[in-house]
Amino acid sequence: MITENRRGHVFELTLNTNEKNTFDEESFAALAKSLASARDDDGIKVVLISAKEGKFFSNGFEPTMFLDKSYEQIHPILAITMESTADLLLYPKPVLCYLNGHALGVGAVLALFCDYRIMLDGKGRIGFPESRIGLNFPTISAYILNELVGPRIARRILFSGLPLKPRDALECGLVDEVVSEEAAPGRIARYCRQFEGMAMESVVGIKRSLVQHRVSLVRQQSKIDQEELARAIASPNGQEGMRSILEARSPVFQ
Repeated sequence: MITENRRGHVFELTLNTNEKNTFDEESFAALAKSLASARDDDGIKVVLISAKEGKFFSNGFEPTMFLDKSYEQIHPILAITMESTADLLLYPKPVLCYLNGHALGVGAVLALFCDYRIMLDGKGRIGFPESRIGLNFPTISAYILNELVGPRIARRILFSGLPLKPRDALECGLVDEVVSEEAAPGRIARYCRQFEGMAMESVVGIKRSLVQHRVSLVRQQSKIDQEELARAIASPNGQEGMRSILEARSPVFQ
């Protein structure tokens, strides 16, 4: 599901949940467990997240997890989602994400919550399709998106729901770099290498200073985001959106 591999000071996590790398409760729990295992290891200074070779880095939520479920059933399911993504957002060490396939929905949010995003040039796309499947967009995620691309571009991305090509994502600041498949290993290694000889006090101290302003937001907003997203998914339009994903068609909203 999530493969762990340690290479010196680098802790590699490879996503392999299913063909499209969608995330269900078990997947989120596995991500949280993997991150926790490296949190207090002084030998690990940077985490690298990528996907097993294929078309998808992550296609977001597993739709069957929510289909034909009520708010009361969906709300607790989202608890582990909010917890594991918050763990990633506030992780005490740098996290590098290599987008070697499509990153959509919560898959794009995972990338958003990393410190560095390197995207493979080619057919892969990154985007937030919530407006096209009848859902809202969590405030915490919107805050981070605003930080990266600014409010004007964030509005355009979220209300259109359209995925971005690698070069467009780079131009607007959503990703840090776009690389060819041949150049990717070297570029990733270069990002990771900067932390190798760095004192752990610098690694975690600088990371803390960069994310500390987000702590109060996460504490105040996580439960609200959980409640609002659960209501949206449980609504008739949210259920239609989930069903449309499974049936590979455009949704018809009320």
